[in-house]
Amino acid sequence: MVTNKEAVNKPLGSFNLWLNYQATVTRVRRSGIDITPSPSMRLQMGDKVMVASSKENMKQVFSFFGNNDKKLSDTDFFPIAIGIVLGILFGNLSLTFGNGDAFTFNPGLTGGVLLVGMILSRIGRTGPIIWSMSGAATQLLRQVGLMFFLVEVGTKAGANMVETFELYGYNLFIIGGLITIVPMFLAVVASHFFKKMNFLSLMGTITGAMTSTPGLAAASPMTDTNAPAVAYATVYPVAMVLLIVCVQILAAFG
Repeated sequence: MVTNKEAVNKPLGSFNLWLNYQATVTRVRRSGIDITPSPSMRLQMGDKVMVASSKENMKQVFSFFGNNDKKLSDTDFFPIAIGIVLGILFGNLSLTFGNGDAFTFNPGLTGGVLLVGMILSRIGRTGPIIWSMSGAATQLLRQVGLMFFLVEVGTKAGANMVETFELYGYNLFIIGGLITIVPMFLAVVASHFFKKMNFLSLMGTITGAMTSTPGLAAASPMTDTNAPAVAYATVYPVAMVLLIVCVQILAAFG
């Protein structure tokens, strides 16, 4: 298990494992998914590395990668705090396109933090600062964030539900249901029957495309793997950015 910061975000080929320890990496497991290793692959904190080597050299290999559960459970909040601050600052920027009837794009708080997080995650490491988090830290933040999100959404929705129903009747709920169900049904048919995508990844993809965090919370307990969460994390940033852009475009021309 990778817990040594010196091994994080560095190409696997730069370790010279065969020359130093007569060891070969056969497989890397990340977030419950097995990845075929390559010399250019960069390891992340918490990766499980399968190594073929002799018993005499295995202890040295363990020491090199860290293999320390305690370090894995420790969460460094400094990079998280920096990322949030940078995201807030970036979210307050306004980008203007064109002259006259110019279009102004503002990422907002959510978009700013999301985009900065994607950039820092891609960078991976800046000196001693590691921008990626371990699986335990990610799981903790995900569950805590989901809890606060559901509390906030439920409180706001419940406060005006009766008034909204009295004002719009069934029409608003029917339209909302159709907007939700029809694209989801078409996505399931196209992805599963034509692209042969498995249902676990498909659930994560659909919830990510809908930016539906509660949907992910409902799908995750159905399986022991992280396939829905991985698919969700892949699709969600793209969907969120497109959502922010499209809403502002519609508002500008509406």
